[in-house]
Amino acid sequence: MLLSSCLLRRMLVFIGLAGLLKDFMATGTFARNSDCKGATVADVTETLEKYSECFHKMIIDGETTSINLLAWRLQEMLDRLRPVQDKFCKQLPPCPLPLAPSNGGLVCVTIDGLQYCKPMCNKGYDFQFLRRTRLYEVCGNTTGFAWTTQLVGGDALAVCNPSEVEISGAQSAYFPANSTCQHTIAFAETEKEQTSLFLQELREQGIDVSRHDRKADCVMCGY
Repeated sequence: MLLSSCLLRRMLVFIGLAGLLKDFMATGTFARNSDCKGATVADVTETLEKYSECFHKMIIDGETTSINLLAWRLQEMLDRLRPVQDKFCKQLPPCPLPLAPSNGGLVCVTIDGLQYCKPMCNKGYDFQFLRRTRLYEVCGNTTGFAWTTQLVGGDALAVCNPSEVEISGAQSAYFPANSTCQHTIAFAETEKEQTSLFLQELREQGIDVSRHDRKADCVMCGY
């Protein structure tokens, strides 16, 4: 008996999702500890890249169980990755680690014992408060090792709310339309571009960046 085109398509999608989950098993996501020897983060990244071109087609008519299982596994990965990402940033003691805004991030540099962080929003989001002339927040001995912020309490430096327009911040305080904070830090070149731009902006505001600690350069993304 010939299969209907709809049923055949659904079977192919299920096979595609099953293949992705099977590859995750091979790279250690479902594996036993003994199977993880030699496996790397690059292996998982390679698997995701392998399916990235056809992934949107795979999920259109995907089976509920397969999609839910994949979403759960990916969320588990993110929950483990994000705290590790935060540790990549060299923090200026005793300043607390600033909290990056959800749907955006922070570009941070340390200069002569002061840490400067520029809040940025992703495309489709805008700042809760007007900050066109407030490019950055700072922490160091001149601030009592507390972050300057428009928000009351805590160490959050900005809030990015859904918005069709970008009017509350400086032009450079938004990630490019074809990018996001996470996309920016995924590539060394784009992360360096944002850091270099911020340093130039600090120079233009009269800040001497000659004692800039390059090892402390960091872009942190909110979640």
